[in-house]
Amino acid sequence: MEADQLLMLEPEVKIKLPEISTCQAFAQKARFEMKKLPIESTQLRLVQSDRWQPIRDDFNFCRLAFFVAGDKLALRFRDIEQKYVVEVNGQKFEALWEVRHDSKLGLPGGFDRDVWLGILEIVTEVTGGRQPIPERIEIGSFSEFLKRIGKRSDGGRDIAMLRQAIERLATTGCISKRSYNCPADGGYIKLGKVFHLISDWGFKGERKPDGAVHETNWISLGEHVRKNLETGYISLIDVRFVRTLKGDITKQLYPFLSYRFWLALQHGRDAYRAHWEDLRDYLAASGWDKLARAKQRLKQALQELKDSEYIDQSSDWDGEFFNFRAGNKFIDELRNRLDAKGQYQSWIHGKVSNRQLSLFPTLEPENKEQLTASGDERESILTRQAIRIAFLGEKPNLELLKRHGCTEDDAISLAASLKKRTAATVDRIGP
Repeated sequence: MEADQLLMLEPEVKIKLPEISTCQAFAQKARFEMKKLPIESTQLRLVQSDRWQPIRDDFNFCRLAFFVAGDKLALRFRDIEQKYVVEVNGQKFEALWEVRHDSKLGLPGGFDRDVWLGILEIVTEVTGGRQPIPERIEIGSFSEFLKRIGKRSDGGRDIAMLRQAIERLATTGCISKRSYNCPADGGYIKLGKVFHLISDWGFKGERKPDGAVHETNWISLGEHVRKNLETGYISLIDVRFVRTLKGDITKQLYPFLSYRFWLALQHGRDAYRAHWEDLRDYLAASGWDKLARAKQRLKQALQELKDSEYIDQSSDWDGEFFNFRAGNKFIDELRNRLDAKGQYQSWIHGKVSNRQLSLFPTLEPENKEQLTASGDERESILTRQAIRIAFLGEKPNLELLKRHGCTEDDAISLAASLKKRTAATVDRIGP
C-alpha cells in the first residue's frame, strides 16, 4: 500500500525580501510564511536549465507497463497483463491492467517510447503550460521530429519507423479495471471498452475519408491522457537526461525509479527494494522466467544507472530483490523539482486542482544581481543538504556548507520548512 506523491505547479509568485546574502536569502525564502495571493495567470512555468528539461507525462505510466523494453518484433506480438490486489478504506479488490497489441504492428517498444516523449515535449512547448491542450497537435515535418528525438533521418527507413510508431501508439489498446487513475473522471477507471494514448492522427499528403488531403502531420491525444495532463495528474520527465541514456531498459526504468524514490523520501528513506518479478512486469519483459535471467538482462542497465549517478554505487542485489539507493543525479533532479517556479496548485483550466505535493514558495530576493552562477551553486548546495536532513535523516556536510557561505542553521531551518510544507493527498495504488 503506497500513496501517489506528485508535483502540482502553479503561477509564479514574487515577494520582495531584504537585500542579504544568497544563502541567507534562500533559507529565509523557505521560512517565510507566504499568504495565498490572487492568481493572475494560468501559466505553468517549468524552469529549464542545462541540466533539467522537464516535460509532463501521464502519471499512470510511472507504474503501469505499456512499452516493451526493446524493439525486437518477436517480443512484441503479445498482450500485457498486470493484476494486483488493492485495499481502499478496509476493502480489498483486484485491479487489472491490460495492454492489447495491434495485430499488424505489435506492442510499442523503445523507439515508440522515444516518439511518445517527443510528442509530450511538443505538448509542453505549444501549450506553454496553458490550458486546454489543442485538439490537434502539429508535430512538424518527419525529419524535424526525428531530429528532436535524437534520430538521424535517412529519408526512408527512419521516417517509415516514425509513421508506424505513431500508428502503433494510436492502435494499441488499454483496458483498466481500477488500475488506471483519471481524477477528472472520478478516479480509478473501470471500463469495459478500450482506450488509447492517441485518438487520431494524420500524415501530410495522405487523403482524408472525405477525399481531401492532410496538409500537415498531426496527432490528437486520447481523452483520459489529455485530462490527466490538463488537470495536473502528471509526472515530470527530464527528457534531456533520458536522451543521454543508451539502453532501452535504462530509459524505461527512469520514470519508474523516479516515482519510487519520491515515495521512499516521503517515508524518510533514500532507497527502494524491488523484486525482480516486479521489474520484469513493469518492463513488459519476455523470457525472464528465473532470477539468473533477470540479473543477466538487467546488468547493463543497472550499471548505466550507476554511471549516470541516478542510483548510488552501493545499490545491489539482495537475494531476489534489488536495493536501489537514490544517487546524486536524483537528488539534483529533486532539487530542480522543488525549485520549479510557481509550485503550488492551480494552473488547471478553470477547475479545482488535484492537491498534490507542495513544498515551499518561490520567492525572489530584491537584489536580482545576487542570482549569479555562484549564487545558484550555493543555493543548490543548501537545498541538497536540506533535502538530506529532511527526508533522508542524514547530517549536513558542514565543511561543504561553510565553503559556500552557508551555516548548519541555514540547512536545518530549510529542512524544517520542507518537512512542514510537505502536504499530499493519499491516493491508494497497486505495486
